[in-house]
Amino acid sequence: ELIRSAIPNWLLAERAAQDVKMVLTGEGADELFAGYLYFQDAETPRQVQNELRRIYDMLGNINLHRTDRMTMAHGLEARVPFLDTEFTQLAMSVDPTLKMVNSEAVKSNSRGREKTYLRELFEGPNANGHSIPIPVLWRAKAMQCEGVGEDWVSILQRKISTLVSDAEMDEAHITYPVNTPHTKEELYYRRIYDDH
Repeated sequence: ELIRSAIPNWLLAERAAQDVKMVLTGEGADELFAGYLYFQDAETPRQVQNELRRIYDMLGNINLHRTDRMTMAHGLEARVPFLDTEFTQLAMSVDPTLKMVNSEAVKSNSRGREKTYLRELFEGPNANGHSIPIPVLWRAKAMQCEGVGEDWVSILQRKISTLVSDAEMDEAHITYPVNTPHTKEELYYRRIYDDH
């Protein structure tokens, strides 16, 4: 999943770098405003707040590394306004009751779904009279590797299945006794990593 999400970042950064030197990203919004679907399983505001703190503390281990590496590979600076220290303190001080996720709202793409508190901040026109269309504002969040508008993950898996044989998969535990790849896609990435 990390590699799958890095590929669209790479392509987007490559294209953006042709026109600009800096971009703003949404990194941190999910970790501050309960942006993942699994938050609908939280039974109490305390559970939401504890999970937000846990995943916020992990941002530097994966998400920010991915963003930094994919953009800087193209000489593009990525800024993360949601992670401004004062904004982070403010967002974490919001009553977690306001960040609870309702499973019925998730199904209907309506108020109460993930990141409702943040989405509500963007309802209605801004000072210039512009607004985000309601279907866009309240649409379901797709995982980054799935939100690129095409079923590219299936295309990628079909391509990789032609590059990794069943025999190689059968021998994966011998070839890679430590952190053995469990899928052809994992084996393909592992092979590239070990070759370089």
